[in-house]
Amino acid sequence: MAVRPHFDITASGQRMRDIRKARNISVKQVMEYMGFESTQAVYKWETGKCYPQADNLLALAKLYHVSPMELLVEEDSLSSSFFVYRKPRDSRVVP
Repeated sequence: MAVRPHFDITASGQRMRDIRKARNISVKQVMEYMGFESTQAVYKWETGKCYPQADNLLALAKLYHVSPMELLVEEDSLSSSFFVYRKPRDSRVVP
């Protein structure tokens, strides 16, 4: 039987922040794309206070041009090679 994956919330938040910055997307742009009234949720995700809900995780992945799993860090993967982000050809924010 397969073992259920466990994710590191702090490392996942850091990865979300790193990808956003690599794409030159501001927190305000994420807030507007998601239809939020404040940046609070984005900062909570990026500081590891909570994970985005499934629909928000999918929307965030689409905005960043990555798969949803690329936004999360598995606990056992922390000791393995570091994930390298690639900048998309077109990094414009498209709602």
